[in-house]
This record gives sequence, structure tokens and C-alpha cells, in this order.
Amino acid sequence: MAFNSSNHPIIQGLMRLKGMSADDLYNLIKYDLDHGVHFFDISDIYNDGECESLLGEVLTKHPELREQMIIQTKCGIVKDRENDIVYYDLSYDHIIESVNNSLKRMNIKYIDSFLLHRPDVFFSAPEVARAFATLSQEGKVLSFGVSNFPHEALKYLKDHTNIPISVNQLQLGLGHLDLVREVLNLNVNNEEGAEHTGELFFYMKRYNIVLQCWSPYQYGLFGGSIFDSPKYKECNEYLDVLARKYKTSKCAIATSFLLALGNDIQVITGSTNPKHVQESIDGTKVRLTKGEWYTLYRKTGNLLP
Repeated sequence: MAFNSSNHPIIQGLMRLKGMSADDLYNLIKYDLDHGVHFFDISDIYNDGECESLLGEVLTKHPELREQMIIQTKCGIVKDRENDIVYYDLSYDHIIESVNNSLKRMNIKYIDSFLLHRPDVFFSAPEVARAFATLSQEGKVLSFGVSNFPHEALKYLKDHTNIPISVNQLQLGLGHLDLVREVLNLNVNNEEGAEHTGELFFYMKRYNIVLQCWSPYQYGLFGGSIFDSPKYKECNEYLDVLARKYKTSKCAIATSFLLALGNDIQVITGSTNPKHVQESIDGTKVRLTKGEWYTLYRKTGNLLP
């Protein structure tokens, strides 16, 4: 399946389903679909598979929803509860088993988009390519991608498979801008100029790999929301200015900031509150000027040399 982020700029993340009922999730999915959001992101590790199972319960009760949805799931993070350890596994056997288990939990016949959740340092690109080929030939997965993959790991995988790598899901937002900061600070002898991603941003553009932004409104690694955070006082003040100008919310402006980076950008909202989901959707209607974009970038505390 070919992904066109201009058709699906907002993705509904389904990581935070713990405590929700099947009826609650059904209502969220219906809200999304009714408001133009058809892309849903989940993983086998979310709540130890229970998030996929809850989605499966909804799809069992409401099978008519399936053809309206693009369902994306992931594998690779393993929690060994018995030994209290976490590790990554991208072996052929684990990928095949994970897909089969996800299909069973979600009660679906195929996965629209399947991602490798984290780069296993031991992974073999030919072995992964073989797993992708098997799943594609069996019709169990329509499109493949990765998540949190650095430049060389992504290139290593691409070089060993003729199946397109459609997606790389990475953390990107006003509170986490390493991906673009290193582009804008080439040859600057300080932290802003340090290379963290190996020029991953333009590598992905070159090969038409969609950038899916996870935790777009958080700072650090789940450090908290940027909105109204004292760590981002100047940023929030300018978000307020722009929100008043465009008659929208700060979340919509933060969403627009990311979508301005190109047609190959998708923003994942992790909220299960329709009000906040709508704020992300509203961001698709805002077009920041280039000056506003760069000013907002600087207001996060990033250097623009």
C-alpha cells in the first residue's frame, strides 16, 4: 500500500487504551472516521498486547469499521515478565510469530502497515527481508516500515530488500527537534551542531520515506507536555500569539509546525480525548508563514545561526 500523508496527515495513536472499554474505543474510532482520520497506530507491546485485543473486540462487534481503517502495528520490543527483562528481537521467527499473534488479537486478516519498533543491534537485514517477503506473499502485510531507526540501520535494511520501506516513525515535535536542528546547524561547534541522526531527515526525503512524528507535544523522552510548561515559556507565549492570529488552539499550531515540513509528514496524536484529537485535526487547516515557523523554532530555545 502506498502512503500519501497529504491524505492522512493525522494518525490516531492507540497506546493509551488501558482502562478504556470496547464501547469507549468504538466511540473514539467513530469520531476519528467521521472527522477524516482513518489511520490508526498500535503495537504488540502496548499494554502487553491488550491494546490490540481491545481493538480486536471492537472490530469483532463492528466489522464494518475495518475497511474504513488503515491499521498499523509494530513488533520488536519483548518484555520477559518471568525474568523481569526487556530486549529487542527482529529475528525472522519473532517477526512472523508477532504478525500472526497481532492478526489474531485484532481479529483481522491483514495489516495495512507493519513496523519494526526498535532497531535490534543483532538484526540481520537479509533475515528481516526474508520475513517481509514471506508476509507480503501470504497477504498478511500490505506495507512495511520501521520505527526509531537511525540512518545507517535504515540504509542497511533498504539495501537488502526490494520491498519498499514506507515509513520511519520518530519522535519529533517542538520539545524534541534534534532531527531538524542538526540540519540547520551544520558546522556549528556546539551542541546544536552535533550530529545525532546522521542527516536522517533528508535521507528519508530522498527515498520518499514518510516521517511519522510520535509524542509530538512532549519534551524529552516522555518528559511531559510542552503546553504551559515553564521549560517552554517563550514557546508558549508565541504559540498563544499564533493561536489568536489563526483563531485556533496551541496544539493546532504545534501540529501545523510539523506538517509544514512536507507532504511526507504525519503526526500521531496519542490522546483518546476527542477534544484534543480535534485540536490536532485543526492543525491541518493552518499554514504558518516561513517567518512564523522559524520564529517558533527559535522560541523553543534552539539556535538559528
